[in-house]
Amino acid sequence: MNRQEEAEQRNCTQGSDRPSADELGRYLRQSSRGLYGRRRRELQAELRGHVEARCGELALLGLTRAEATRRALQELGTPAQVSAGMAGVYLLPGLARAAALSALLGAALLGVGTLFPGLAQVRGYQAAFTLPGPFTYIDVSSLNAELQRSGGTLGGTLTRPVLHLLGLKMPITVDTGNDPYLRRVLLRDYASGQTYLDLNTLVTATLRAGLRPRVSGWERPALHLNGTTLALGTPDHPVDPYSVYSLSLAPLLSQLGLTSTESARWMITTLSSRHTLTLNAPARSGVYALVSVLQLTSALTSRQQRGPVLAFDLAQPDAEGRLRFSMPYSLSALRLSTNLDALKADLSRITAADYASARRPAHALLLRLSGELSPRNTPYRVVPRHDLSTEQE
Repeated sequence: MNRQEEAEQRNCTQGSDRPSADELGRYLRQSSRGLYGRRRRELQAELRGHVEARCGELALLGLTRAEATRRALQELGTPAQVSAGMAGVYLLPGLARAAALSALLGAALLGVGTLFPGLAQVRGYQAAFTLPGPFTYIDVSSLNAELQRSGGTLGGTLTRPVLHLLGLKMPITVDTGNDPYLRRVLLRDYASGQTYLDLNTLVTATLRAGLRPRVSGWERPALHLNGTTLALGTPDHPVDPYSVYSLSLAPLLSQLGLTSTESARWMITTLSSRHTLTLNAPARSGVYALVSVLQLTSALTSRQQRGPVLAFDLAQPDAEGRLRFSMPYSLSALRLSTNLDALKADLSRITAADYASARRPAHALLLRLSGELSPRNTPYRVVPRHDLSTEQE
């Protein structure tokens, strides 16, 4: 690397008063060295989309455009690291490149499975810099390895994976839509070249195909698809099933005429309203949901949405049967009910200043989730309650 290139690289990863567009342009040029034509343009477009998405997130935290760009580039690593990590992907022939990331660790993971047959195979991934949201990422290569162990395969391309399950005649296409990296459906680790897929997107594709997926477990979750069981997570790369379990609330959304759920976990603010409920007949295991309705403002979420939503949290009972929920901050007083009509009535008053206050508590339902994710099955049952729960200090 000559002196001019070294100077450019320092400017890409250190503070500078030059316009952020210049910094990004230099970074893209250096990261795509060794690639030419279409492949060079593909990598630059993908990197630009990643940086734009990250800048949008950082802007919500108050950073200027220039500050956000520098931060996003620092998180990606040096151009040399990105170039080395992606070279093995973009220098492969066309069809081989499409399957490369699926096969990168396939042989190694299958070897581990032979030595330790009970070890969960589908590795999770948590990006340290990503803002909260309803996303659970899994490693594409280990997903393919686990499918192969079960008699299936994962084909297609990174942006349009195709799922082949044992006993299923028709393959299932996982459509990640337009700008999947911008919408955070896909994540790329540019230093290693690995790609990670949102698990909810995968499950939603199976629902659209007519399957009846089911999730079980919490510490060691598993996804059941048409007789195929995918163990989720490894000790070093766990999978949090929280977002997947939230898919079981879809029938409730439909009945309320709402389109989205919201959890305090997915909000930018760290504030929440804590509610503890004690079960009369505590089960040894199980996942419970506390749900209510809320008027969401875009200031509370990283997803730029607003309007009425189904607010919820999930919990497992402790040894004494206590369920500890963290609801969105404004839901400080909740009146438990068994009637969905109570939540429907609340939709007409959720913008009132005293909504969910001690004087006019919001209604809520306590649900025990079955793990079934298809509305055609029974995803939950209502636990009869009529008590008042107020925020705990």
